[in-house]
Amino acid sequence: MSRTVTFGNEEDGPFYIQHIHRSGSFERTQHMHEMYELYYLYEGERMYFIRDRSYLILPGDLVLINRRELHATSDSEKLGHARVVVNFSDSFLEGLLEDAPFLLEAFTHGSPVIRLDLPTRRMAEDILGKLIHEAKEPLLGQNFALKHYLVELLMFTARFIRTHPVTSPDHVSPLHRKISTIVRHINVHYSEPIRLDDLSLQFEISPAYLSRMFKEITGFSLVEYINLVRVQEAQRLLTSTKIKVITIAEQVGFGSLVQFGRVFRHITKTTPLRYRQSSLT
Repeated sequence: MSRTVTFGNEEDGPFYIQHIHRSGSFERTQHMHEMYELYYLYEGERMYFIRDRSYLILPGDLVLINRRELHATSDSEKLGHARVVVNFSDSFLEGLLEDAPFLLEAFTHGSPVIRLDLPTRRMAEDILGKLIHEAKEPLLGQNFALKHYLVELLMFTARFIRTHPVTSPDHVSPLHRKISTIVRHINVHYSEPIRLDDLSLQFEISPAYLSRMFKEITGFSLVEYINLVRVQEAQRLLTSTKIKVITIAEQVGFGSLVQFGRVFRHITKTTPLRYRQSSLT
């Protein structure tokens, strides 16, 4: 494994970039964070679970992950890959989004995977190359330059989705499609009791096999995923409404305020009240 460049803190932001080449297997990573994420694959293949389904990511694919969006990466059958990942917060673009709200359009586009053709791939790699080069050494105006090149990259993505038909790549297999159907069911019914045995009956797949393949394809255990979806919705309600915490806990499907607080704190590293207060600052 050779790390080309890493700049910033992946957890805290406001800007992070890492360009890396791995020659062998790399264990699965899974996230849900407050940062926007752009992922570009130069070489190799990766499996990427995003939102409600898994994708086989190929060289020239640009992946866009919205804030608080569940995602996980893992090895494909071909080991070894080279990629760059960029994370940034709203605060890094402070003052720019009012004049150019379209910069973030690609993050809410129908497909999180943009498959670039050769000419547009060269354009994306040229911008990413400038970001990577700028991140290597703390030169005069480094943050300004990083922001400038990030805006250039976001302009590229916004223009691309407006001028090119972007469709989701096919499912890797019928099993991946079935797990995606189950994920979408959970995304709709997260506020209700969800049990492995009930899903097994509804989707005609044995409990043990469902549990194993759900974990293998999404990167999350069934319980982990249900909790993450519930916390994700709780975060939205905490920051966009004045609904009481105990009511939010009930609305998103937790059996008690204690359980909600414990799970929320485990996932976000803070309490629901502190999370709400931090969104107001």
